Amino acid sequence: MSRKEVEEREIDHYKLNTKAVDDLVSANSENSPPVSEAELRRYTSGHHLNIPMSAKVVFTKFWFAGAVCYFFLWGLGLYIPSELDLVFVTAIAMGFVTDILENNVLRFIEVVQASNERWIMVRSRGMKGLFLNVVYSCILMAFVWLTFNGINVAIGSISNRTDVVAFGVEPLGFGLFYMGFDMLLLGLRGVMGRIVADAKKKVEGEV
Repeated sequence: MSRKEVEEREIDHYKLNTKAVDDLVSANSENSPPVSEAELRRYTSGHHLNIPMSAKVVFTKFWFAGAVCYFFLWGLGLYIPSELDLVFVTAIAMGFVTDILENNVLRFIEVVQASNERWIMVRSRGMKGLFLNVVYSCILMAFVWLTFNGINVAIGSISNRTDVVAFGVEPLGFGLFYMGFDMLLLGLRGVMGRIVADAKKKVEGEV
């Protein structure tokens, strides 16, 4: 290979490297090609277990609900004798935990930006989001409280012992019920959203 050919190859190599650096510096969400979530997981998962995101979300919601039950329902049970007051205080605490901790964890573990928003009921942030999360937690707490009471009433009527609490509140059961109702309402919101979107497309198609 002649000296001239070597110099030309070096110049071409330099131009390619310069172009790659320029493309990298100027890259943003508008000029970058779309990348699927499956492709991103190939470079982020490594050799670790490929746990589905839905399983991570379910565990996160279950864990935070169980932790709030442990620290508030169990921890404050001796200091707040009224059951309704204790449930109300726990609902407020759950709203704060959901807004400040749980939702931020779900956003942190997402692979594609905003892909976990579908698992979050209240997507607003700031004081508005905090207030709505407290309201939403009160609704979920009402469902959980009615579920525990309904189970105990059913067991009491079967065993003819209404003076004994057969199914007490504990972190595992509370976490499962709270997470279950949360996922149920999220699923209903998704179904309603698809129905509204389909109806909107149908109306726009007829117009």
